[in-house]
Amino acid sequence: MNSKKIRKLIVLLLTAFIAFTGMIVSVDAAEPDPTLYESLGSDYIYVFDIESGQVLTEKNGEEKMYPASMTKMMTAIVAMEKLNDQDKKVEITNEMVRGLDELGASVAGFAEGDVVTVRDLFYGTALPSGADAANALAILSAGSIRNFVSMMNDKAKEIGMNDSHFANVTGLHDDDHYSTAHDMARLVEYCIKNETFTKVFSSRKYTSSPTQFYPDGILMQSTTWHSAETYGISLPDLIGSKTGFTWEAGHCLAWWADFNGMKLVGVNAHCDEDSLYGIGHLTDSSHLLERLHDYEKTTVVTQGDLLDRLVIHYSDHDETVDILSDETIIEDMRKGNEPVITSTLIDEVTAGLNDSEVSGIIRIEKDGRLMFEKAVRVTVPKEVKFFARLKMRWNSIFHKNG
Repeated sequence: MNSKKIRKLIVLLLTAFIAFTGMIVSVDAAEPDPTLYESLGSDYIYVFDIESGQVLTEKNGEEKMYPASMTKMMTAIVAMEKLNDQDKKVEITNEMVRGLDELGASVAGFAEGDVVTVRDLFYGTALPSGADAANALAILSAGSIRNFVSMMNDKAKEIGMNDSHFANVTGLHDDDHYSTAHDMARLVEYCIKNETFTKVFSSRKYTSSPTQFYPDGILMQSTTWHSAETYGISLPDLIGSKTGFTWEAGHCLAWWADFNGMKLVGVNAHCDEDSLYGIGHLTDSSHLLERLHDYEKTTVVTQGDLLDRLVIHYSDHDETVDILSDETIIEDMRKGNEPVITSTLIDEVTAGLNDSEVSGIIRIEKDGRLMFEKAVRVTVPKEVKFFARLKMRWNSIFHKNG
């Protein structure tokens, strides 16, 4: 292939600006990189950039799985949008805490008769993953847990979680309580637009208002950071997160991070499902974050960049068709080798008696992986000179008869 056909460019959406024709093409987005999740134990993984929508890696991201206590992100955001006064006093009732010990649910430590604030309930839901706090938020917001679950499912539909259904506010196992890694990642994307949510779910510690059994308040610690610090697990540039575990869901982690110009959301789930104290969800997230640090947001093509060129030969002159990028494209890309674009569009063509078309495929690869593919179609106007067309006609008749 002619060397001019190979350029160190990458394109998400291209359009040729041509004096005599337009080019309408279809574009396939970059394929997620499967090498990012190689050797990880999580069965469900989904990582994407919330600014561009680019999926960096995905493993069974659209398949049904159980979200466990990642559910409490939905519980929290629905309550946060309903409850504006974080200083409002709330009395913990029997309904809010009844049966949680028998179910083996994690709790923040509130007891019937405690008077705490809405803020305490937010942190109690987020950091120690307290089912007591989640129940309290639900009852306070909607009058009953059942009504609140209905609100959760309405919110799921609103934000496009099309493969999710909630049956409770805690994430305790229920066959009718399910989601996907993709949907949970979209939930994180929605939630972190809320300032209260980002503050609460990115905190490492919080002390509640005084309670009956904790006169100095309940010290609450993030299940993510407490375990990471205990086991010496690095989570580079992770901002906030929510863990989850049931025997059916395994260990799960939903998170968001900001580095190298990228704003990433990730979910990895169903890891170490046979161990109550497994940390595979944290080590998997650590490995993902470390590998993603090899990526950076890169301007890979600028509006007006020349992508390819077609020369049209007429009888008395040549015309050049420049195929240009119509926008600036920014992608999250692995550092190092630059992407390469190849084109099968021919270099030159001779105008004929009638308008004609030439077409080709523009492909972009990086490290041997197909990232984008684009169909190119250019209309070639007919020969403009009358006598030149007459000669063509004569030659065509002659060759036909001959």
